[in-house]
Amino acid sequence: MKDSLVEELFYLVRAEQEDVQAFDEQAAQLLGINLTDLRVLGILDRRGPVTASELAEEAGLTSGSTTTLVDRLERAGYAVRSRDTDDRRRVFVELTDAARARMGEIWGPLGAEAGEFVQGYSKEELELLVDYLTKGRELLRRHRARLARMDPSELPPAPTGGMSRKG
Repeated sequence: MKDSLVEELFYLVRAEQEDVQAFDEQAAQLLGINLTDLRVLGILDRRGPVTASELAEEAGLTSGSTTTLVDRLERAGYAVRSRDTDDRRRVFVELTDAARARMGEIWGPLGAEAGEFVQGYSKEELELLVDYLTKGRELLRRHRARLARMDPSELPPAPTGGMSRKG
């Protein structure tokens, strides 16, 4: 019984991840940006103003990639750089009001509906969900670090006739 519930849980987690990815692809298309840019907008929305190095670390990007990405978001009107008032050498990156407005049109209705349905859970059930998601994020971070250390030559040979890397 428990094994079948675990199997169903993992199936549903994977299916939800696919739905989230499809939603994010549609959102990125509406915003006219790529998925990495969208992930960074999410980080900025969640964390508020951050330094470029903090952004690079959380997004898993190099400093050069982060600079290019922030340049793109600035040109699109989604982010702005601002100097720290206490230390003029520090530069923060933050969302623009226009970005917040556009993102609100996309995620606002989803967040409102999700907020309604989670009200049906007890405090204990919500604590369990928070615990599961917290531990799941920690697990994913460890395995992202593992993948970052891997060399493609460590993988079995790629199938022939498959999609290219750009595919």
